[in-house]
Amino acid sequence: MAATNTAKLRTLPEAAERLGLSVKCLRGWVWRRTIPYVKVGRAVRISDETIQKIIDRGTMPALEQR
Repeated sequence: MAATNTAKLRTLPEAAERLGLSVKCLRGWVWRRTIPYVKVGRAVRISDETIQKIIDRGTMPALEQR
């Protein structure tokens, strides 16, 4: 049996809103398997952990002042 994961699973509209993306964009990423997702029956869910990784990966540090 798999280990218990306590991360909340978000619907695609919830995840898209959190990321500031369209649901269509997120569905494309899922279809191309660009991001990990969870299938619950026919429903697709994105974990909070995955959402945070996307945010962290896209965060650019500020440049130093010269």
